[in-house]
Amino acid sequence: MRPDELPPALRHLQDQLHEAAERDIEVERRVAARLRRGRWQRRLLVAVAAIVSVGGVATAGRVFDRTGADEPSDRTEPRSTPAADPGVIPASATPDPAGGPPWAMRVFINGAGQECVAVGRLRDGALGTYDVERTFRKLPEKVSGACESLARVGLLVTVQLRDEPLPRTVVYGLSRGTRPVHVTIAGRTHLLRPGPLGSFVDVRAGVFDMRGARASTTVGGHTVSRRLG
Repeated sequence: MRPDELPPALRHLQDQLHEAAERDIEVERRVAARLRRGRWQRRLLVAVAAIVSVGGVATAGRVFDRTGADEPSDRTEPRSTPAADPGVIPASATPDPAGGPPWAMRVFINGAGQECVAVGRLRDGALGTYDVERTFRKLPEKVSGACESLARVGLLVTVQLRDEPLPRTVVYGLSRGTRPVHVTIAGRTHLLRPGPLGSFVDVRAGVFDMRGARASTTVGGHTVSRRLG
């Protein structure tokens, strides 16, 4: 029996089955595309978990070794005992020019599926603030971050200008490549080598005029440059 000889009800059912099959094919195509886009994010989350579980506190512990009897010890705010934060990259720890806990990054994924970065002082695997009284205060668990699609931009980078407790310019982010990241501020360039997940942190004493400041690197054979000011 040819299709045009089918009863109307069966022809209608046949049309519905064809439409359903086409919808299934389209759904499978979209799922495959999302899975491809999600591979980097899954690798990111797995790598963060591995880094936190393997490396966490040891890196931070080494930077607290001090000498000199006249230096007061670091203090932790009462009821704010540090605990390792998920997503913190201990290997991103970068010394502060005045000493104390190093600066480090936290990496996470927001609700839109974008990579996000946050920065703070690192102690016992947690990010926080560190004041002139040498007191460490852990940052809130849901601290905000700078977010972009790393697959799209190639170089996620942001800057914080802090007046207190001491003037600091902190540039940090993620690179999809393995080549060095060049950070140029006020005519002075620092060469940063990306660590785990492509993380990098640049800490400078002082607050700078960011006009003309840039960060650049090479990703997949192409130069990627981002303005900082």
